[in-house]
Amino acid sequence: MMTHDDFLKIEKQFYAYTGPFVDRAEDPYPFVLKQEHTARVCRAMEMLCASLDLDGPETVRACAAAMVHDMGRFPQFAVFHTYADACSKNHAALGCREIVRSNMLSHLSVTDRQLILRAVALHNRPRLSQKLGRDLSLLARLLRDADKIDIFNVIKNHYLNPDSSHGFITYNLHDDGKIPETAARVLLETRQNDSSCVTTLNNMRIFQAGMIYDLNFPAAAAAILDLEVIPVLFGGISPSDLITRLAQALLDHLKALAASGS
Repeated sequence: MMTHDDFLKIEKQFYAYTGPFVDRAEDPYPFVLKQEHTARVCRAMEMLCASLDLDGPETVRACAAAMVHDMGRFPQFAVFHTYADACSKNHAALGCREIVRSNMLSHLSVTDRQLILRAVALHNRPRLSQKLGRDLSLLARLLRDADKIDIFNVIKNHYLNPDSSHGFITYNLHDDGKIPETAARVLLETRQNDSSCVTTLNNMRIFQAGMIYDLNFPAAAAAILDLEVIPVLFGGISPSDLITRLAQALLDHLKALAASGS
């Protein structure tokens, strides 16, 4: 069974691996952002595990998965100068490769290593299979929710405090000022995101908002409600009846999921 000492070893190895990316970079901000994101995802994971009353070893395993989930972002940005998987490489697959290559999980049991690696591989998939085993399903859903909590935090801060040198956060997409009607209508009708629609900044805002429909746990919904991110996401889009209805539908979904845990 995993212990807190196991997590501390992984944490130490994570910073030993990522530190040189920061040190070598002409602009270290993209790499520091991912280090800070990782730390916050770990804290979000602790909160989610506590909300579910998970036992110690299960919580440690979940936090270990959170610590290594974005390892692939570092070689991805170093080589391709983007975090857009479609324009580079699948960062989850890159991460699994780097985790194995660096032996970060070598001190864990085979079961724990496999669960963590598989959860990392699944964390950026559009949807999860319903046929995952209990342990992997729980770990993957926890990781996806913990990740989204801080993704919403990062994008909210970016939209409220835009910086042209940080355009990589939104894949340097152009703001054409148009209402993304097709993407909004599809999301409203299907509750499913379509990454092929992400061609402009406002389309990305709709895609980011749609991540709310992929949340699994009440505590994650409550945390994102507290961020008040939906008004920020939609605040950059010209108002319309469609946009208003979508924003309300997303808020209603968040509130219903958050309330289901009370």
